[in-house]
Amino acid sequence: MASVQIVDELRAANARFRSLLAIGLDLSSEPDPIRLLRRAGAAARHLFGAADVTIGVIDLNDGTVQYLLSGVADGAGGADRITTGAAVPAIFRPVVAGRRTLRGDTRSGDSAGWQWPVPHPALRTFLAAPIASPAAVYGWMCLVGREDATFADDDEPLLAALSAQVGRMYEKLALLAAARQRSDEIEHEILERQQAELTARHERDRAQRCLDVAQVILLSLDLDGRITLINRCGCELLGWTERELLGRDFLDTCLPARTRVALRHRFHHVLDGDGAAVETPVLTRSGGELLVEWRNTLLRDDAGRVIGTFSSGTDITARHRAVEALRTAEERMRFALQNANVGVWDMNYRTGTLRWSETVEAQYGVPPGTFAGTIEAFVARVHPDDRAGVRETFRKAAESGADFSFHHRSIWPDGTVRWLSGAGRVQLGDHGEPVRGVGTSVDDTERRALEEQYLQSQKMEAIALLAGGVAHDFNNLLTEILGHCELLLADLDPDDTRQADISEIQKAGARAAGLTRQLMAFSRKEAIEPTVLDLNVVVGGIREMLGRLIGDDVSVALKLGPELARIKADHGQVEQVLMNLAVNARDAMPRGGTLRIETANVNLDGRETMTGPVAPGPYVALTVADTGTGMTAPVQARLFEPFFTTKGPVQGTGLGLATVDGIVRRSGGGIDVCSEIGRGTSFTVYFPQSLDAVTAIIAPPPIVPPPIRIQTVLVVDDAAALCELTRRLLQRLGYAVLVAATGDEALRVFAENAAIDVLLTDVVMPGTSGPELTRRLVEQRPTLKVIYMSGYTEDVISQHGVIGSGIAFLHKPFTSATLGGKIREVMGQC
Repeated sequence: MASVQIVDELRAANARFRSLLAIGLDLSSEPDPIRLLRRAGAAARHLFGAADVTIGVIDLNDGTVQYLLSGVADGAGGADRITTGAAVPAIFRPVVAGRRTLRGDTRSGDSAGWQWPVPHPALRTFLAAPIASPAAVYGWMCLVGREDATFADDDEPLLAALSAQVGRMYEKLALLAAARQRSDEIEHEILERQQAELTARHERDRAQRCLDVAQVILLSLDLDGRITLINRCGCELLGWTERELLGRDFLDTCLPARTRVALRHRFHHVLDGDGAAVETPVLTRSGGELLVEWRNTLLRDDAGRVIGTFSSGTDITARHRAVEALRTAEERMRFALQNANVGVWDMNYRTGTLRWSETVEAQYGVPPGTFAGTIEAFVARVHPDDRAGVRETFRKAAESGADFSFHHRSIWPDGTVRWLSGAGRVQLGDHGEPVRGVGTSVDDTERRALEEQYLQSQKMEAIALLAGGVAHDFNNLLTEILGHCELLLADLDPDDTRQADISEIQKAGARAAGLTRQLMAFSRKEAIEPTVLDLNVVVGGIREMLGRLIGDDVSVALKLGPELARIKADHGQVEQVLMNLAVNARDAMPRGGTLRIETANVNLDGRETMTGPVAPGPYVALTVADTGTGMTAPVQARLFEPFFTTKGPVQGTGLGLATVDGIVRRSGGGIDVCSEIGRGTSFTVYFPQSLDAVTAIIAPPPIVPPPIRIQTVLVVDDAAALCELTRRLLQRLGYAVLVAATGDEALRVFAENAAIDVLLTDVVMPGTSGPELTRRLVEQRPTLKVIYMSGYTEDVISQHGVIGSGIAFLHKPFTSATLGGKIREVMGQC
């Protein structure tokens, strides 16, 4: 705004100066005095911005008013001419008699004392000067000011100069003047011209002061882009002096090289009349850059030809940096909110307009940009059961202005339900009315699901711990059952009819032991022990358990490939893969169906499976297929995500297939899935073939020969019946046996018997544990052999440090053969 004001002042000063010169030319060439007066009046009105101009001319003979011209600036033909010979009005007498200018303002009081001529226009503010030459006063010129405007001090000398021009006109027209008078007039005319030049110089100096105090760059260029004018601010910003810059090419001197070609084209557009504002980088003398906003106008000569440009430039470097910093901060905030899935809403209570960010629209299932923007449209997207609570929350916030939080469900057009939470704040007006509300919204659906799944997993963990404890007690019972069956069979004659019954009991106990081992495989957290396996044997061994697990309404069909290659994996984990896939298949067949399990040797060229890429080579494929409901493509895409499940919260945790994925990945394999709605699902697991020729095969227990010499075994177990059974089994094998129910009792027995060769101890016992007992006894006799036995799961046993290489371990239930074999193993007699 300051630069525009300065430009306007410069233009006004130039116009006044040109008008003054033009009047001088008119006075020297116009033969008609009345027409000259009117033209002079019009120029004066334009020059000073007056509302009207009156010119009075007096008769030099008697000093009366010869004529008075009013409205001269409007081009009137002289209707206001007065030739009555009236006296000079009192207000103008000081002007005429004193040959001086006079300024006045009649707005503050009664102006009747001024004694205006009757046809004279009403004066509010005025400026009058004598129309005089050095020789005589010919009249006066009076400027009538516009409403609410005043004349400045600088206007008086300028009007005096103009009035002098009118006076010289009369002297030029005086045909009766003598040659001496004409010579004097010429001399006075020169003096007046000098005065006019001084006035013009004063105007130029005033304009230069305006240029220098301006806080923007003021720059004038000629048609070639050379600098013809620059103010002090421009010099200071650019680092040059005015003398160094005048005449230089501005574009080559003060613009970065990379922009010169484009901005020279822009300069030509400005010369063609393009006055749009433009932002350009400007190069300082020190090499720094400023960003300047330019506003341009054209400079023209008296003939209207374009002679250059005049521009005002504002340094917007700091503003631009601030805007960029704000934009960067906003982008960072927007990025953070979007990546955190945090939506923002803004409520205008006065207009009832509610605005949502795209994230909030997505949380309510609304396509971007389609939200209706009202509180009712928002409530309509809330689950019907939560709407009353949402309305009450927002009502209380609008009344109190307090911060608030909310939790509710949104319901999408397709019926999808999402859990949302957020916070808000309502701004109240001066009278306590709600004005504006702002807040955030977060989709909590996944977090709530994870919390529920975590609770479910804790329940599963508790069940696993319970299963481990039950398995321990059950293994102790099975050890007793199987041991006593073994004792009975050994005591009965071969032709005793009870042999068959006891054998059946023994077989049932063995099957129960196998079932217990499988249950423990699911509940324990054991270290992986890969062995070379025949997948057909693993499938065959779990066949009966699968039948009991999936129910009678689902038939199991096996198709096991011949000459199947071996794989290297943990036996229990392979069983777990089979069980998890079978359970999923059963759940997909609520009305019954067929579970098909197949094995085959395959060669893969290297491919991308559902669980990731697999290397090329030979694999063993395990296929588990069902005839159930099938799955959609979106469900298949998320099958192996932890905690993802399509079952209800009571039926599944979403951990089964994630566990399968982890087991298969650790083995170096992959999983493929093929499913079709209504036609079932097929899982194909690829295990890498093992090059190891030795297969882990469960062989029948060997017949254990009696020891070469009688060896003494100390049996320690808090289960009295099991301890007694173990004693009897060992005695039948030819060992001397000592028993103890606790660790403390075992220490006493050991101290009393120096011939103990082997310590057979339970791991977990009240008081002194098996490992602690071992440590104390081995300190006394380093050559003592130790065998640990337990019915607990291996994750419990491992906590006591007895699982690992070099440690003899006997898992319950055991037989006399496995018991004797383990003792011979530790004694180095195998």
